[in-house]
Amino acid sequence: MLWSEEILDILGFSSTQRTPSAAERAALHTRESWARFDAALEHATTTGEGFQIDVELVRPDGLQRWLTVQGEAETDDDGRVVRVVGIAQDITEHKDIEAALRASERRLQEAQALCSVGNWELERDTAKMTWSIEVFRMFDRPESLGVPDLNEAMCYYAPESLERTRDAFWHAIDTGERCTLEQEVHLHSGEVRHHATVIVPIPDASGRIRRLFGTVQDITDRKRLELERSKQLGHVADLSRRLVMMQERERRRLASELHERASPNLAALQLTISNLASALPPDVLAEVEPLLDDIDGLLADTTAGIREISTELRPATLDHAGLLPALQDYADLFGQRSGIDVTLDIDDFEAALSPNLQSVLFRIVQEALTNCAKHASAGSIRIGLTCHGSELHLLIVDDGIGFEPAVLAEPGSSPGLGLLTMRERAEFVGGRFELTSRPGQGTEIRVSFDLQQDTP
Repeated sequence: MLWSEEILDILGFSSTQRTPSAAERAALHTRESWARFDAALEHATTTGEGFQIDVELVRPDGLQRWLTVQGEAETDDDGRVVRVVGIAQDITEHKDIEAALRASERRLQEAQALCSVGNWELERDTAKMTWSIEVFRMFDRPESLGVPDLNEAMCYYAPESLERTRDAFWHAIDTGERCTLEQEVHLHSGEVRHHATVIVPIPDASGRIRRLFGTVQDITDRKRLELERSKQLGHVADLSRRLVMMQERERRRLASELHERASPNLAALQLTISNLASALPPDVLAEVEPLLDDIDGLLADTTAGIREISTELRPATLDHAGLLPALQDYADLFGQRSGIDVTLDIDDFEAALSPNLQSVLFRIVQEALTNCAKHASAGSIRIGLTCHGSELHLLIVDDGIGFEPAVLAEPGSSPGLGLLTMRERAEFVGGRFELTSRPGQGTEIRVSFDLQQDTP
């Protein structure tokens, strides 16, 4: 065998050295590589057919090299193979790149499997698709079946998801904008999965969208958790509404007990003391009259206190006349007790509200006024109740000292029971609670409800 100087150099031999023996040549190869090379030479010498193979070698200095070897058989006039002439090219760098690419693809596949994320490509003109291994897994499709055509791929989606997917494809193609959507997928096994897909349009040099690249993530577990969370929140909200209703019933019962039992007894006691005073001799009456006056004053104060407590628990006006008269009565009573001027802007309000919603609105106003009296140092409060379409708005504004709401979110700070109670009462029945305040600029509370929703 004769070698050129270039091959000697590639294999780590000096040009002054003799050509290696057959045993030395075999020792350069890995076992598998030598077996293939020896078989290719044997085939060429016996059939006259050429060959091209890649072989792996280890040079005498220990360096590993890859060569692509191409051989052609030369024959004599009788057609007998007399020799094999070949060329060899060092492709080690190319093989290293291929190995690095395969390793990168393996890591990508492992990462995609770990995150349940796959990728695909779609050629616009041919509608030919390519899928990563993870996409096959997510669609429960054997790789042996190959990538489906576009129409078959679309059959995996539920009808609504199918329309959204088609719209997203065309939107990406027409506008060149990236699209994100969630899809419901029906596997051949009957299992329903949920995917999140990102579609990225890829333009050519002229700017025309030539292909679409996309990623798919299996979000079935996330959707299941979201559904479970939604159910739990609904359950908690339902329990909260029941708790509020039970609380209102108990307040109504206590207010009724005080009004129907304690108040008449106090009135009867006051009448009895008056009759007793009338029956006493003048000299005895003169002696005990100061005591009777004290008793009469205590009875009057107790009666007024019970009436006030009954109103706080559940004003009778709310049950018998409705929200607006109840607000007016409570505002008058609050103004008398606190000295704060309360203005009601409710004259034009005519919307029909459920009893439970009326109770919630009254309690929010009640809590807001109590908060204002305790903390705001306000001189006036304005309460507005309006309805625009299906939107109900309750507005409570004071001219007090105000505060910085962001402070309430700082560690160690407490938002206050009153604010929490108002927010929870609004949100329990599907409302929105907003608070705006600035130091020295008063406080504004805005509560909104959508009357078209199933608000209790």
